[in-house]
Amino acid sequence: MAGITVVGLGPGSRDYLTEAAEHAINQADILIGGRRHLDMYNHLTVEKYPITADMAPLVDIIEANVAAGKHVVVLASGDPGFYGILSTLKRRLPGLRPEVVPGISSFQLGCAKLGISWEDACLTSCHGRDPAALVAAVNKHAKVITLTDPQNTPPALARALLGGGIGDLSVHVACNLSYNDESLTTTTLKELAAAEQWSSSNCIMVIINEK
Repeated sequence: MAGITVVGLGPGSRDYLTEAAEHAINQADILIGGRRHLDMYNHLTVEKYPITADMAPLVDIIEANVAAGKHVVVLASGDPGFYGILSTLKRRLPGLRPEVVPGISSFQLGCAKLGISWEDACLTSCHGRDPAALVAAVNKHAKVITLTDPQNTPPALARALLGGGIGDLSVHVACNLSYNDESLTTTTLKELAAAEQWSSSNCIMVIINEK
């Protein structure tokens, strides 16, 4: 059946991949995703295309294959509807209506591992974004959860928060969720800011403002 499906792969480990996601992937004629994601499905003998910084060629590939009656499956980290590829595809391919299979987000798994509820949290991302938005969010909300990236590491964000006038708040950091090197840390912004090195880029931060 021709069309496009965007599949959330969850936090990384296949232990957290849903049965619905596996079923959708097995129906693919064309598989698109990050190289690490495609490596998970080397056993599938379908055409595979890696996602790169230049999305234009992939958009053309998707359009051409859907028009040819093929089914394209796009693999996405976590849940594709939260700062994921879904918004990009809908913007660049407005004529297509993708089916979406949600994935377990790092927010869900991180809060579960930490034993923290998150219905009252402000959810945001510092992945490729100005940390000033995080400072504003922490000023407004009692609980903020954010994604990090290789530049906006947890120590760098802690320094940005302190530099923005945020006090020494409690913070939880969860990194490499679902992998063997998963780590959970509970500390304060000042202690986190003092860390000179940080090796993990796949992290979430839970900042608690109890004032």
